[in-house]
Amino acid sequence: MKYFLPCVLALGADGVSASELDWTLSFGGHDFQVQSSDTFGAHAGIGLDYLTEGGIALHGSFDTFVDRDKDKLDPDHIPIWFQSSYFARGKWLALSPHLTLDWQLDLRGKRNTVSSVEKQIKLYPSLLLDYARPAFGATAQLGMGYYFLEIDDDVPKERGYERGEFGNDASAWMSDVGAYVMLAPGWKLSGGVEYWADGSDTLETRYRGRLDINTPGLYQQSVLTFSVEQTDYNLDHYDKWPKDSEDYLPILPWDSDTLYRVYLTVPW
Repeated sequence: MKYFLPCVLALGADGVSASELDWTLSFGGHDFQVQSSDTFGAHAGIGLDYLTEGGIALHGSFDTFVDRDKDKLDPDHIPIWFQSSYFARGKWLALSPHLTLDWQLDLRGKRNTVSSVEKQIKLYPSLLLDYARPAFGATAQLGMGYYFLEIDDDVPKERGYERGEFGNDASAWMSDVGAYVMLAPGWKLSGGVEYWADGSDTLETRYRGRLDINTPGLYQQSVLTFSVEQTDYNLDHYDKWPKDSEDYLPILPWDSDTLYRVYLTVPW
């Protein structure tokens, strides 16, 4: 894994090494909440940041989660799941000393969650308006790309759905707004909302909040993070029957999940 990420990220590096590869490791605990069900577990991740000579920021991260799956939301769930994020970002226009218009290319995904997300892929180029000061800042992002969501087959089969009806992909547009504020030296509070739609039809809305605390007393250059992410899915695209039918059942008995995390990130 340590040698896989540089190969992926080097696609935007133009073969020039302008900075050291900045590796990080993270580990902590989490609670994956679906309706009234709490699934606790532990997770670990690896991250890499790199800045090319041309000023392109590259990032990659991969997290593995191990759940203590007791509630059996999915009767055959294997309690290990994964989440990944990769992006390349460069400055396009400097509108003021604190405001820039950037371009960004993202690839994000997750697999095998306890909320029956078998596979999700988001691939999209975007423009990002970035306002940054030392004490606070905000971003607004708009992009167009590919969205794919596949539902695990175990729960839908119990509700009358059959193989071949679990995947939905679309050419979709997305928007994202976020902000941060420094509460104190080394204390950063941030949050945002991400929205995906196929034309006028909503696909997904994700809300996020995060508190990062520099903790050199625990380990050199370490950061302790508390975060929460809630994702609301529009599952109407999977409907097998009209909603007014007496046989109607949605593909899942839930349409949202919430991930609470606490973890420590250290340099590698």
